Amino acid sequence: MTSPRFRSLGEWALVGGAFAALVAVVAVWLALDQRPPEWAHAHPLERVVACAKDIGRGDGRAILERAAFYPPLVPGTAALVYRLWPSDVAAAQAVVLAFLGLGMGAVYVLGRRVAGGAGGVVAAVLFGSAPFVVFSSLRFQLDLPLASLVALALVVLLRAEGFRHPGWSLAAGVVLGLGMLTKPPFAVYVLPALVLVAARIRARRGVINAGLAALIAAALSLPWYGPRLFGIAPDIAARSFRQAAESGHPDPLTAAALALYPTWFLPQFGVVAVLLFAIGFLVGVG
Repeated sequence: MTSPRFRSLGEWALVGGAFAALVAVVAVWLALDQRPPEWAHAHPLERVVACAKDIGRGDGRAILERAAFYPPLVPGTAALVYRLWPSDVAAAQAVVLAFLGLGMGAVYVLGRRVAGGAGGVVAAVLFGSAPFVVFSSLRFQLDLPLASLVALALVVLLRAEGFRHPGWSLAAGVVLGLGMLTKPPFAVYVLPALVLVAARIRARRGVINAGLAALIAAALSLPWYGPRLFGIAPDIAARSFRQAAESGHPDPLTAAALALYPTWFLPQFGVVAVLLFAIGFLVGVG
């Protein structure tokens, strides 16, 4: 009979093998596609190079002030890699692929908790091979790091067990802070889970641990969000409405806008993932 530890190692090996295969595909694709990045894909790379120069000068303030809307975690990390590996595309893609591995690992842990080891492996592979994730792996943008940090946040929140576990509660504070430094919508994705976890707090220790986690998250994120506290909401509104209209997207709350995500569900997640989602939904409703 196979021991649980051996099974776990085998499952991690399968997830690691799938990740290695995806990295190989991305490497071959980028080697063949020599077209320079365009529009929104080029601007983040420019920021990486600028942040690398800021790091070389030891100018931390410039890194925090470099962009009014996008936080500095991902471009700053890529800038550190760029200092060691002076290629904007290579450094940026290395960071994106690292987040891909982080996301696949976190999704595996979540899937294993809900559906066992085999379910975790399937979940991780489906996450890594989803069409939109593959698309994001080929470009330096914040969507894939955001998804990976959300998955990691769910892992640490579950491990915190209603903030009863002090170590995992502190880890949750760190991950929540880093998630907010990745992209502002992180709060929207994690808030429902936070509310559910907070609702399970039954003891004073849980309240204290939750407070410490909140303080850690605030200490990490406020240096960037503090100066932008009053300006970021109008900026988000402008990107959601005015700039969306300029890009040809449908007006909010119209039939075309409300149908956008359902119609893009299959192209972005893939046939197998959508089929499993439908089966799970039917089982859950039944």
